[in-house]
Amino acid sequence: MKQVAHVVIPPLHDAYSYVIPGTLTESVVVGSSVEVPLGSRKTRGFVVNIQSQLDTATGESLVEKKSFKLKEIAKLPFDRRCFSEEQLHLFQWVADYYGAPLANVIDVAVPAQVPRKFERAVSLTGTVDVTLRGSLQKRIIAFLQKENRTVSQSLLSQHFKNCLPALKKLAELKIISIHEHEVIDQFKTLLHAPDWAKSAVDLNEKQAEAVAAISAAVNNSTFNPFLLHGVTGSGKTEVYIEVIQDVIAAGKSALVIVPEIALTPQLVDRFSARLGNNIALLHSGLSKRVRWDSWQALLEGRCQVAIGARSGVFAPISNLGVIIVDEEHDSSYKQSDGLRYNARDLAVVRGQFAQCPVVLGSATPSLESFHNALRKKYQYMALPGRHSSGSALSFELVDLNSVKPWEMPASNVSPTLHSELAAVLAKGEQAFILYNRRGFASYLQCEQCNAVVECPNCSVTLTYHQKNHVTQCHYCGYSSVPGEYCTVCPGDKKKTSADTPGTLVQRGAGTEKVFDELQELFPQYTIDRLDRDRVTNQEVYEEILNKMRSGETRILVGTQMIAKGHDLPGVTLVGIVDCDIGLHMPDFRSSERVYQLLTQASGRAGRGSIPGRVILQTRVPGHVSIVKTLEKDFGGFARHELTNRKELLYPPYTKMLRVLASAENTTSARALLENIKDGLQQIIERDSLSVTILGPTTAPIQKLKTHFRWHLLLKSSSSPDLHRLLNILKKTSAPKNCRLIFDRDPQDLL
Repeated sequence: MKQVAHVVIPPLHDAYSYVIPGTLTESVVVGSSVEVPLGSRKTRGFVVNIQSQLDTATGESLVEKKSFKLKEIAKLPFDRRCFSEEQLHLFQWVADYYGAPLANVIDVAVPAQVPRKFERAVSLTGTVDVTLRGSLQKRIIAFLQKENRTVSQSLLSQHFKNCLPALKKLAELKIISIHEHEVIDQFKTLLHAPDWAKSAVDLNEKQAEAVAAISAAVNNSTFNPFLLHGVTGSGKTEVYIEVIQDVIAAGKSALVIVPEIALTPQLVDRFSARLGNNIALLHSGLSKRVRWDSWQALLEGRCQVAIGARSGVFAPISNLGVIIVDEEHDSSYKQSDGLRYNARDLAVVRGQFAQCPVVLGSATPSLESFHNALRKKYQYMALPGRHSSGSALSFELVDLNSVKPWEMPASNVSPTLHSELAAVLAKGEQAFILYNRRGFASYLQCEQCNAVVECPNCSVTLTYHQKNHVTQCHYCGYSSVPGEYCTVCPGDKKKTSADTPGTLVQRGAGTEKVFDELQELFPQYTIDRLDRDRVTNQEVYEEILNKMRSGETRILVGTQMIAKGHDLPGVTLVGIVDCDIGLHMPDFRSSERVYQLLTQASGRAGRGSIPGRVILQTRVPGHVSIVKTLEKDFGGFARHELTNRKELLYPPYTKMLRVLASAENTTSARALLENIKDGLQQIIERDSLSVTILGPTTAPIQKLKTHFRWHLLLKSSSSPDLHRLLNILKKTSAPKNCRLIFDRDPQDLL
């Protein structure tokens, strides 16, 4: 009897039924990627359910009950399944919670499938009792015995020239076997751990307590979320590694989620140095084949440890012993387009499904996680001191309001920062300089009419990059070569009359400009830059860090990328050029993000045996984010912010849903949201739902990629009430010229 497969097809909402042809009955399973007919074309989909062609209740044929004949699955392009039934439960939860089609969730979670790859390979048969002739045969056998594994024929050809006749003879003697072998390159190859990656460490009392508590939950197979709050340099990574060793010893698996893994290779080195090479990596910086092979290694149970970026939360690991989310506060865990999920939140949900502990680690926990710890929903564990022998950080605040322009050695370098840099460099030490803005100038402005050069596609200014002499939009990627004169002023630049257009002048700064200023101030030292313009791939990133690690680079200038987990003992000074960037963004999380950035960046100093020093330059020295950074008082900052959030009914005291409409004209987007609000308001009043609607209003970035944007904000203390409205919204049909986006638990409102 034939079977019927239910197939979801991105980006469609519903599942479609297809008959499984007899030739594929044994091959098609839940989790298979299949090619199916859809209308006049063929497309790819995922099998999410299989049932008999007969209705189990009535015995009738499912095909005959329908008013049309079911089509057959056309092809099974890959002989490996894409996900397990256990994973499917998580996918369905995500689809329901975030209001997305199940097909889209699977499409985001599962990496691109790659066909199997085979090559000719050589392996020993186990017997070498025949007298070998010639040194080449002996050397080949010695090589294979040393490798103790199947070796590709191409690798042998590289080591031994003209070895094919010798291989043929050895095969005839049945000493070796030459066969087709599947190429699997899923694991990071780390033949020799870097010197700086410690092979072992002695845990202090607090670290040992944390490991014991987490490992107890591992052994008891108990869901227990832990908030591991450790200052920078307190040894959170060592806790992770010790716990994972216990997990592996118990025969279970571990999942580690980190922000932007492609930019933190040193973390992988530390894990590999302690746990070995049997680690699967999952992130977008890998080739399709390596990523797919890693996915399959986890799905087939050939690997017990996975390290991934945001999408790694979907890793196909069974028998989970622990889930670790490093730097849990990081905003990159929230997907900003498409399926707008939060990997940190999903990690907790997955821990519930798997009945295993979840460890959320950070030096600056998110207020949501800290609030959960205060409510005892999460078990709070603190690592209060630095694990290294370095002394505590010392801070100095520079109030730029009290520094005269002519006293500044450079426009972005205060006298204090300049003298501290000179002292550090003279002692052979290193420094990080943070300026959280790319480019050379923030924008170009007409000196006559004050008009600024804006992106034609977005309602943002274009950033000037001096190296390439272009202005660029960091949202849509638009770039152009700037002219010398304003295009808004009346007249012609060739005229000399009063209506001559004004000259465009550079305003603000960025990492490029700070880099140039430091090169002029310290020409005898090597200075480098770390931002997304400089780092085009992981190799460039590793090269920059290796030069810092070797001591070749003495000053590293960068954006927030320099604050992400770098452990460089030679860095004794961190200078933050402008603490105010981000403080005045129209977002209720702006103060929290600035505090986190300042604290994380400061923690890069003094991680070795030499005390660290931090210089903060600001024009708002009394702001709570800056004051609490200086006082190293996370608790005080959190209490202040949580009080404000409670008064204004913002998370974590309410749940939020952002409804965003975008269209090529602003009228259509606004009209759509006004209609939606009217309909929702009637339901809220009729059913007495505790939901408040704000808006519609223009989004802070009103125009993005040629589309005008308006949004509604739904706030509620009742998650079920909010979810009920989301389910209604999912059925809304937007006009062809409009796009509706639902953002559950938004992390920014821009």
